[in-house]
Amino acid sequence: MSAELQTGIALGLVVLAALYLLRAALKKRKNPGCGSDCGAVSADVKKLRDRLTR
Repeated sequence: MSAELQTGIALGLVVLAALYLLRAALKKRKNPGCGSDCGAVSADVKKLRDRLTR
């Protein structure tokens, strides 16, 4: 395999990876976080949080 072909393939892979990362960074996330249905927060903590915000 010639050096020019290897360089072209490597450059193409770098461009594809950069485009993928750029697209992922700019893409809007529909609902970041877990929203209202998060299993990490227990029902007791949710009740306490609601009482404290009132």
